[in-house]
Amino acid sequence: MALVVVGAILFVAGTSGAFFAARRRDGVPAAGWYPDPSTRAARQRFWDGRAWTGQVADGDPAAARGRHFRGRFWGPWAWYLLGSIVVLMGGSVLYQATGNIHVMALASLLGMGGVCWAFYGFVDRQLALHDVVRPVTVLAVAVGTSGAVILIAANINSWIIDEDGIVTATAWVGVVEEGTKLLVPLLLFALGRYRDPRAGLAVGLASGFGFAITETTQYAYATATASGPNFCGTDVVDATPSAVVQEQIFRVFTVSPLHWLWTGLAAAIAWRLWHLYGGRGTWGALGGIALVMVVHSLNDSSATAFCDNPAASTGAVVLRWVLLVVMYVVFRAWARKSVPPGLVGVVSRGWVPRRLPRNRGW
Repeated sequence: MALVVVGAILFVAGTSGAFFAARRRDGVPAAGWYPDPSTRAARQRFWDGRAWTGQVADGDPAAARGRHFRGRFWGPWAWYLLGSIVVLMGGSVLYQATGNIHVMALASLLGMGGVCWAFYGFVDRQLALHDVVRPVTVLAVAVGTSGAVILIAANINSWIIDEDGIVTATAWVGVVEEGTKLLVPLLLFALGRYRDPRAGLAVGLASGFGFAITETTQYAYATATASGPNFCGTDVVDATPSAVVQEQIFRVFTVSPLHWLWTGLAAAIAWRLWHLYGGRGTWGALGGIALVMVVHSLNDSSATAFCDNPAASTGAVVLRWVLLVVMYVVFRAWARKSVPPGLVGVVSRGWVPRRLPRNRGW
C-alpha cells in the first residue's frame, strides 16, 4: 500500500510539474522564404511552417552551416558520465564490504540518473533540445513516469507472472511497459503541451529515464533476494554481493539505455507525424508505438521464451536491433527535413537538412 501511495504522489507531482513548466514559445518560424539549408549557394527555400518545401528562388545570404559533430561532441555530459561511474564503483565497493543492499540500491539510482542525464546532455548538444524543453521538465517527466511504473507496470507484470508465468509476462512486457512509459508524454500532448516535434524526442527520452532509474533501483533489491533456478531452469540464481554488483553495472550500461532509446524514438516519430499531418498521422504514430512494443517484447522474450533454442534467441536479439536501427534511420530522415530555419546553424552539421524536395522555381 505504501508503494501505491508513493507511486501516486510521484505520478501526480511529476505530470503536473511538467504541465506547468511548459515553456511558452512562439512555436516554429512562420511560413516564408529563408536561406536554403541544403546548399552552400546563396539561395532561398520556402518553409511552410512545418517543413522545407521544394520551392526555391535566388536569394542572399547563404544559410548558416551547423558545427561539425566533433565540435559538439564533448561537453558537460562527459563529466556527468564520469561522475556516474565513480558513484557506481564507490557504491559497489561499499556494498560488498558491508552487505547493505540499500547502499547498492542508492548507488544504482544515482548512477543510473547520472548516465541518463549524460546521454540527454549529449543529445541536447546535437539537437538543441533546450530550445523546446527546460531541464526541469525532463526531471518532472522522469518523476511522473517513475510513479506510473510503480502504480501500473510493476503491478500488471506481477499479476501476469502469477497467473500465466514468466514467458507470457515477457511476451506482453512491451505493451505493458511501453504503454506505461508513454502515458505521461501522451497526456501532456493531449493537454496541449510540448507539441513541437523535437519535444517528442525530449519527453520520450525523459520518460525512458524515469522508467530506467526506477527499474534499475528495484532490480538491486530483487537480485539480492533472488533464489532458486533462473528463467530457463538451467542454473541457480547467484545472489552474492559480487553477482549483484555485476548485474547492476551490466544493467546500467547495456540494458537500461534501450528503454530510453526506443521510447524516445517512438515519441519522436509520433510527434513528427502529428506535426505534419495532424489527426491523419495518428495511425502512423500508433504504428510506430506498436513497433516499439514489439521490439521491447523481443528484447525480454529472447531471455525466457527460447531457452531450448539458442538460435531463435539470437535471432530475436538481432531482429530487435534491426528494428531499432530502422526506427532511428526513419526518425533521422524526417528530423533533418524539419529542422526549422532558426536552428539550421545551431544544431550539429550532421542534422542540417539535406535531400530536400526537388527544386521547383517560384
